[in-house]
Amino acid sequence: MTTDRSSSRPARGVAYPGALRLAAACAAVLLPLAGGAVAYAKPGTAVASDRPAPPTALWGLEAYPGTTQVQALADRNAAPSDTPLTASGVSWQGDARLLGAQTVAFDGASSYLSASPSALNTAGTFSLAAWVRLTDTSVSRVFASKASSGQATLSAGYDSETNRWLVLMPSKTGKGARWSAARSVSVPQVGLWAHLAVVHDASAHTLTLRVNGVAEATVGNVTAVDDPTGQVRLGRGDTTWWQGNLADARVYDRALVDQDFTGWLASDPGSGGFDEPGLLRPVQVGRWAFELATPCYEENLDPSLCYAGDASVFGRRLALTKGADVTAGQRGNALALDDTHWIEDPTDPHYGEATQEYGRTQSDVLDPETFAGQDVPVLRTDQSFTLSTWVRLDPTRGAQTVLSQDAVDRSVLRLSYEPADGGRWEFGMLATATADESTATYATAPAARPDQWHHLVAVLDATHREARLYVDGTLAEAVGLNPAWQPYQATGPLLVGRSTTLAGPAGWLYGQVDDLGLYQGALSAAEVQRLFDAEAVRPVPLPSDGRWPGPAR
Repeated sequence: MTTDRSSSRPARGVAYPGALRLAAACAAVLLPLAGGAVAYAKPGTAVASDRPAPPTALWGLEAYPGTTQVQALADRNAAPSDTPLTASGVSWQGDARLLGAQTVAFDGASSYLSASPSALNTAGTFSLAAWVRLTDTSVSRVFASKASSGQATLSAGYDSETNRWLVLMPSKTGKGARWSAARSVSVPQVGLWAHLAVVHDASAHTLTLRVNGVAEATVGNVTAVDDPTGQVRLGRGDTTWWQGNLADARVYDRALVDQDFTGWLASDPGSGGFDEPGLLRPVQVGRWAFELATPCYEENLDPSLCYAGDASVFGRRLALTKGADVTAGQRGNALALDDTHWIEDPTDPHYGEATQEYGRTQSDVLDPETFAGQDVPVLRTDQSFTLSTWVRLDPTRGAQTVLSQDAVDRSVLRLSYEPADGGRWEFGMLATATADESTATYATAPAARPDQWHHLVAVLDATHREARLYVDGTLAEAVGLNPAWQPYQATGPLLVGRSTTLAGPAGWLYGQVDDLGLYQGALSAAEVQRLFDAEAVRPVPLPSDGRWPGPAR
């Protein structure tokens, strides 16, 4: 692959004319942070009255740039009534779910959150949903409940006797109650985030427990009761306490359905003409579209140079090494890497200089003397995550790394091009942070015409212990993780354009990278396809006579 630098590179620090249009298009595919509510109306579509009702209470429970701890406990959907949470002994744990964020933490003994009794009527139709992380299974634990003058009218949590998730609802608050119990099929995994939803349909007299969107248990003949004076509690039951974390807790006055978890499309019956993200949507923790990226003449000379800005709320930098360039991309600008400095002036001392070019993620706090940021990871690799990017490269240069994640002395995951078998894409993940290649799990796909733009998405699904690789919106391969794999956190930065081995840097990229997105959570196949459709720039077909029309008269 060759690039005509003189015609494809924009002026330094200047975006292409289409940058504003592209920025608007990018906004439509960014997945919002947990607790956010984003909906996009289909152009020309009237908003129908059958749009799914939003939550009646929504608590984010996470503080991150732009959201304080106070805001994290506030009710983000104050209609029809504002029901903020009151904290009792809770703490805030850094990096529990998202690196760079703080999440509410419960000590398993006395800490909890409470809201007004009006936030939940357990006698009526309702749904309660939250992301939960359990860190101890020595005893039974409740993450959500509704108090009463007798026993709680709703208890949802972990049952140590059966080692399952469990939801309980009594037929009355006093003695002699008949209990309805919905118990999960799946076994809770200590330390891993899971999404739990309790759905009570008062008309059908059913109680359903959904785990990660799947209805694992439904019981019938449910008689429910409510105490209008009983507090809504997160992090405790009557006598049991949650140990771990909660995030993005929501209450609805309706029964959730499948599409509430996977997301609604404007074309779906019952959507009201809106695209709305599902409850299981991953959180975007990094986005580099390279629209305002700056080529790197020489590192650490000027804080405004040698980096690409992060369009996510976390604002982390992608620091670039000497010789890294910004050129025309799949759409707008792209990062261009090769082995020669981009300078074109023969009188410049860097003209024709051999370089080794790549990017690495850094914090947004710069050293005032060197203008350098601290190398930091962006993803929790001990939880589910997704890498998404566009790439094209020169296959004659052999094996090349598109993205990798460093640990201490090696890259523990790698999205790469391998020349074997006529060329293939690979997504590999080591079993541990100190393991060798023999423990790696690989998902692969044929690499047809790698010198043209392709959309690659790599998914690590920690819950289902699976690695998935998508090419141009389509699932290429899904493989089970090596049995030796255990969740672990890689502490090094994400690298763009090379990887790290015990022998040193390797796999230098000779090509371009565009629209790099990092997500905490596993994108679904439908979400990958939507992302590809939103970002792909498709050729404009010629008229039937094969000739472009002349200027308008």
